[in-house]
Amino acid sequence: MSTESNERLSLRISRTALPLLVSLLIATPASAQLITMSKVCREQVAQGNAMNDAGDHRRALELFTGIVAECDTKDGKEAVQVGIARAQNGLYNYPEAIAAANQALDVSKGTSLNALFERAIAEEKSGNMDAASADYDRIIALTEKNQNVRERATIYAKVADLNYRAGKIDEANAHLATAMQLDPDNADFYIQRGDWAADSGDYDRAFENYDKAVAMGRTDPDMYAIRGEARIKMMQQKYATENVQQLRAKMTPDETAMVCTDVSKALDLGLKDMQIDMFAALVCR
Repeated sequence: MSTESNERLSLRISRTALPLLVSLLIATPASAQLITMSKVCREQVAQGNAMNDAGDHRRALELFTGIVAECDTKDGKEAVQVGIARAQNGLYNYPEAIAAANQALDVSKGTSLNALFERAIAEEKSGNMDAASADYDRIIALTEKNQNVRERATIYAKVADLNYRAGKIDEANAHLATAMQLDPDNADFYIQRGDWAADSGDYDRAFENYDKAVAMGRTDPDMYAIRGEARIKMMQQKYATENVQQLRAKMTPDETAMVCTDVSKALDLGLKDMQIDMFAALVCR
């Protein structure tokens, strides 16, 4: 797989599964340990988490760094270091994120799901797919008995994505199949499987999965952008050109209508994407 394909798949899974996974993991303590941090510390941690949720990672980092000494209980230390790791990831400081996650894991004796998750993100973004995959596998092992089925399914899907982009296709298919068995109503998993098919050039199978996702309720701008991008890529490969004017000249009327249906639908629904907008202006209008 090309670097461009890897990045596209990474962005796709981030746009679908990861927000759910973050909310699920942050919502509950990483382990069943007794909460002993002080009320003041707990309130400040909550404030820092809210900043991270809002994307205000620099202020979150400043807040968490400032309460390291104050939050000196076991759960307090873990929560602060996880908050620092999440902020550092948001600021693209991946070595620092890994260092903070490691401190949280030291405190929790390796059981902090949030710390493992933040470390896996940093490892993935740093290109260390083997380490990231190992951490996601560890998360799966720790949550295997978790009654939150959607959480487990989302983690399996993320591990599947890492396996796929690392070239471990059999493992990827197995993990995604498990995710779909656990949460069969999650349309994002069909999109993920469709992305893999499109990446391998199997557009018939890709659109079988995309159509399934639409039938399950994914009718948002991103869904039609995904479909439009796949249609365009299919035509680029068929006619061996990425030049839009050449594509416009070579595509049949039926092919043009097929591509433009999805592209125009995405834009009509409010998609803001300069490249897709330019393609539509040159080909579809």
